[in-house]
Amino acid sequence: MDDSASALERFRQQWKEEVNARARKPQGQSSKSKPERTRRTSEARLERPTNKPPTRHLVADIKDELDHYSDEDQAGESSSILAQGVEGLTIHDNIDDDEFTRRLPQKEPTSALEHFEHAVERERQGNLGDSLAHYRKAYRLDAKVDQSYRQKHFPPSKSKPTTNPSNAAATVPSTAHHSSKEPLEDPIPTAELIDSFAHCRIQGVPPVIEGDHPPPCPIEKLPTEVLLDLLQHVAIYDPAVFSRLALVCKKLAYHVWTDNSIWKRIALGSEFGLGGQQYHFMTDLQGRELVFREVGEDYDEDLPAVGESSFPKEILWRDVFHNHPRVRFTGVYISTVNYTRPGGASATAYTWNNPIHVVTYYRYLRFFRDGTCMSLLTVEEPIDVVHHLTPENLAYVRSNKKDVASSLKITPASGKSASGKTATSTSTASAAAGSSGNVAPPPAAQQIMKHVLRGRWRLCHPSLDNSAAEVTQEGIGPSDVSTLAPGDLQIETEGAGPRYRYTMHLSLKSAGRSKHMTRNNKLNWKGFWSYNLLTDDWSEFSLRHDKPFYFSRVKAYGLGY
Repeated sequence: MDDSASALERFRQQWKEEVNARARKPQGQSSKSKPERTRRTSEARLERPTNKPPTRHLVADIKDELDHYSDEDQAGESSSILAQGVEGLTIHDNIDDDEFTRRLPQKEPTSALEHFEHAVERERQGNLGDSLAHYRKAYRLDAKVDQSYRQKHFPPSKSKPTTNPSNAAATVPSTAHHSSKEPLEDPIPTAELIDSFAHCRIQGVPPVIEGDHPPPCPIEKLPTEVLLDLLQHVAIYDPAVFSRLALVCKKLAYHVWTDNSIWKRIALGSEFGLGGQQYHFMTDLQGRELVFREVGEDYDEDLPAVGESSFPKEILWRDVFHNHPRVRFTGVYISTVNYTRPGGASATAYTWNNPIHVVTYYRYLRFFRDGTCMSLLTVEEPIDVVHHLTPENLAYVRSNKKDVASSLKITPASGKSASGKTATSTSTASAAAGSSGNVAPPPAAQQIMKHVLRGRWRLCHPSLDNSAAEVTQEGIGPSDVSTLAPGDLQIETEGAGPRYRYTMHLSLKSAGRSKHMTRNNKLNWKGFWSYNLLTDDWSEFSLRHDKPFYFSRVKAYGLGY
């Protein structure tokens, strides 16, 4: 009995010693680790701390190019944060850059997701042939690549409202109807919000250092009359820049939205408004000004000019500028057409089926303020065409003389030639095409411009009805006159030879159903004919594959003068 009691006592003592030893071991390790850290202080100075301090300023998160990171984990962890910060702080200087500016060549896609993204981009551009090829490569590499693309570009929302299960009791409260946030108030209408800015003042930039003098702000002290005059000059130069001034401050937003006199000047002006629209053919197909009326041509001189008297007195000229039919001159209208045709089997390949080809071609229309236009049908992509679509290149190709560009002598300010006649050219466009001065356009431009057709254009007068259209629009085409509507666009261009002439009937529409979308940026087909000058016969072209034209602004064209 004594032996068993002593054995039990020894077991208890051993168990207590083991427990005490385990309890003292972490303290000993922590005490030993401190000398090691103190002994390696010289090495620790070479490393950056991986943990950020608890409080940091936003400026401290922006790293300089001279900063180096020895810790790979920290560098990889901070790269995404730095990229997001730089992306948010970047100011895009070239806000008017178009999609036709050549960028650096991108590397060929290798993964399935890269092929899928490239296919989506080509499909957006209208090139379905390349898009289909990249789609096939993407799905061959990964059958679920569409899900990866959706998760990358359209991730699901992190928090979803929870609902009660169908078998839950009615007494169980639903968490979907309870929220700690207060219910949102109805948004203020835009008109009321802008009216509340009426008495706001232009405030300068606050001082960099608190208590110091703020930087000077001269525009803050300008009288309202002088400020409005400056805004009108900006609006005449470029309405897009004038509209973006509303993002500067509340005072400018109020003037941009409510000042009807500035919008009236834009809407009725010849720069971008109705004053620059042509409601009669002012030139022939070669661009020569019509001085005398052609024999047998019906020309109604009694049509009133589209001006202030054509609209009610209480109208908002901002709406007139945005909604009234007008042709744009600062870019080009492009129609992308895709269709399929069966191909033939290869003589050297053993296949059971024949290939299907996706054919893509483009139509280009560029208009000028003097009533002339250019029409081009080609398979070349827009990025290879739009910068060469200039009057200087066309004149060089048609005349086949190297000194044509130097003989034009265009003044960028007035847009008039030395003889005083209005000229349709722009210095920026000629510089982009490489045809300014005595420099001939590049061979690629000459090859493209050989197929350009010269033409003229006019809009149907807003006051025309169907009965007037029967008289004033006679000879334009064999279309039913009942289809003519105010604001329709009629174009006459050269044909395949000197004995033919092409006639297009288009209607001005808007791409998109939202009232805040850009207006008059779409041309729908209504008819397309060929006229034989020798036999006086009309032939209608089929529009089975043709698609509408969409306007794209081209930075190289400048303001389209």
